[in-house]
Amino acid sequence: MGKGRKVFYVLFCLLLLSSCGFKDIDKRAFVVSMGIDEASNMEDGYEIILKVAIPEAESRKESEKYILLTEESQTIGEAVNIMKGRISNELDFGHMKMIVLGSDIMKRDLSKVMDWFTRRRDIQQIAYVGVGKPDAKTILDVTPKIERLPSNSLFLFFGETGTESAYVTTSYLFNFRRDLKERGIDAYLPVIEPNDTGGLSIAKLMISSKEKILLELNEEETKMFNILNKGYDKFNMVVETDETNYFVLTMDQVDSSYTFMNRDQPVITFTINFSSLVEESTFEFNKSKMEKYKKLAEETVQKSAKQLLLKLQENNLDPFGFGVHYRSIQKGSEEEKIKQWDALYPNVSFKIDVKATIKGTGVVE
Repeated sequence: MGKGRKVFYVLFCLLLLSSCGFKDIDKRAFVVSMGIDEASNMEDGYEIILKVAIPEAESRKESEKYILLTEESQTIGEAVNIMKGRISNELDFGHMKMIVLGSDIMKRDLSKVMDWFTRRRDIQQIAYVGVGKPDAKTILDVTPKIERLPSNSLFLFFGETGTESAYVTTSYLFNFRRDLKERGIDAYLPVIEPNDTGGLSIAKLMISSKEKILLELNEEETKMFNILNKGYDKFNMVVETDETNYFVLTMDQVDSSYTFMNRDQPVITFTINFSSLVEESTFEFNKSKMEKYKKLAEETVQKSAKQLLLKLQENNLDPFGFGVHYRSIQKGSEEEKIKQWDALYPNVSFKIDVKATIKGTGVVE
């Protein structure tokens, strides 16, 4: 058989193959977000919520843009398969970008919950993960008035393509799963709550340890965590000058990092440099006292940062990964290094070095 005939024969065989695995777009149902709550009718079961977008050629009523599919089962995969029998189109998870865990689910072994997401090929590992309060179903059923696409508000929050806020913490699926398993670091997730205007509020953070210790940070603690963790450079800081007066700085550039000293009696030093502008003041700003104002700003950031670090230490939580850092500079077996760190962490000393720059007082002289 000549080379040309062989090629023709192969191409002919390929034409005879049917593409049963492919389904046209009009035969698919696109899951954009997914929630997991505790089952109400079975012990240790799950209630799975799928938010399915309904593609439309023209804009119609808001309520027609999505449907919520729910099912309770002992496993996530079984619940999804049962829901397939309730919708004629094939469920497509390729566009799912949001996973919401109910607050009750946070008390369970989250590595088991995350196992289904990390094994499936059609789940994006860069999907966002958050905690829904009071539960995941409530959050997924919220439709903000400004939302044009199902779950798009959540995508704008965490993708920083819409609002940019120092109170919003982004956690990806791959990052969250790694922190659940990695020794020497604790996982954290943003808390998503409905607000009074029919929308969503994201301004808090929940930290979960391997021993299922849960700690929810308030708004100011969450803001400071984001500053220390990634040097978030868009936030305001209220600086009190006395019991009645204060001024507000808006930061436009922040650099935060830490160093780890003395492996036997660790001292962790955070260095925070920021530049800012005066955004608000209850008194006439005197430029001749700029050094005094800078010092007050530095002391305010220093105090807030140290309070957060000490609170985490008191609760034996380490979302910054100090333990991972310790393991990387210590010799010995991994088990031995973790034991050493667990014994050292309660006695770690924290030092905060802050350098502030106030570039101006806005357009007011």
